[in-house]
Amino acid sequence: MTITHLPIRSSERGAALITALVFLGVITLLSVTSMRESTMGVRMAQNEEARLSGIQTAQALTEAVVATPAATPVIGGAGFSICTAGEPACNVYGIPLPAQVANEVAMGHLSARVQRMTPPEKPPPRVLESSIDKFSAASFQVAATFDRTNEGLGSVQLVEGMIILIPNF
Repeated sequence: MTITHLPIRSSERGAALITALVFLGVITLLSVTSMRESTMGVRMAQNEEARLSGIQTAQALTEAVVATPAATPVIGGAGFSICTAGEPACNVYGIPLPAQVANEVAMGHLSARVQRMTPPEKPPPRVLESSIDKFSAASFQVAATFDRTNEGLGSVQLVEGMIILIPNF
């Protein structure tokens, strides 16, 4: 059995190597691009999660304030405000809140302001088995602020309006 050697072709001179390197470069660029897209997708998901968390936390605070009658006393005139600690320019500090919400406020990234607004232009809404002329109304604006910008989680402020019926004596 004889072994025959194929003749060496001198005309190739690394064409296969250059082609392989070009394909390797293209594949590398595609993989880097897909990694960047994946990273951006994760960041967008984290931003959306932080936004929804902020909205839900601020909404929980406004609902807690609205559900607590002591948080909206009918005292003072238009512009009278009651706030959580740390809010600027308030008449009274210390909104009565449930324990769970009070703990969130104590952590420092959640605050609230309850401000008495001017009396509404319209009579109070009609209530069953009552007469409108027996009541007046006090309107309030409840603002809750969720601020975690120092941690890169953004800031949310929600504002709700409410009307409290006051019996006329």
